Amino acid sequence: MTEPTAVPPPTEKPGGVLEDFIDIFVAPARVFQRRVDGKFGPGLLVLVVASLVLFFATRSVMQPIFDAEFTRGISASPSANMTPEQIEAAKAAIATFAPLFVAVGIPIGALLLGLAVWLVGRVVGAKVGYMQGATIATFAMFPRLIQSVVGAVQAFMMDESKLISTQSISLGVGRFLDVQTTSPVVMGLLGRVDVFTIWVTILIGIGLKQMGRITTGQAAVGAVVVWVVGALPLLLGGFRAG
Repeated sequence: MTEPTAVPPPTEKPGGVLEDFIDIFVAPARVFQRRVDGKFGPGLLVLVVASLVLFFATRSVMQPIFDAEFTRGISASPSANMTPEQIEAAKAAIATFAPLFVAVGIPIGALLLGLAVWLVGRVVGAKVGYMQGATIATFAMFPRLIQSVVGAVQAFMMDESKLISTQSISLGVGRFLDVQTTSPVVMGLLGRVDVFTIWVTILIGIGLKQMGRITTGQAAVGAVVVWVVGALPLLLGGFRAG
């Protein structure tokens, strides 16, 4: 049997969730040093609650983008043959259950990302268990909160006719691509070359270095591999969309 990964003692004094919430943006290494025990539950709870608050606060200005993404998804589906009434009913149903998608989707996303961080970390030599991988993933996702605010501010200031996809408010390469004509595969890959995804990737690298006790080079390789793994579902979706 494989021996469990030894958990090194924390190199930072234990802090509260509020301290972690602040430090992950200004001193992330300290967060991962404190949370080396892999107790990510409180951080995940803060992430989910904050995401829900931002969802409700920005819902009205982001609605045109949600509608545009839904319409394009329906149009791209070869099996979709919905009447306008059915489309409106589907939109209403999605709007009703959207908060549930946020509340459930974020924890699932964090746990899956944690799985990727753990597996990739082991490959590059990081001494981490799954709990440490999930902790790294959870705190690495906190920049997505800033992304929500930045995106909502842009959506509020932009002409509604220009809000045709999530890439319309991206701070990356995808913003300069035509979502109507660009290959879904290219869009899926280049759409991840943005400020916030790179920020998340850097935090994953910092977490692997601090928790996994590996070199900066090893952590960087691990973070890049996780970035590539994160692109795979988008690329597969792009291939299926043609």
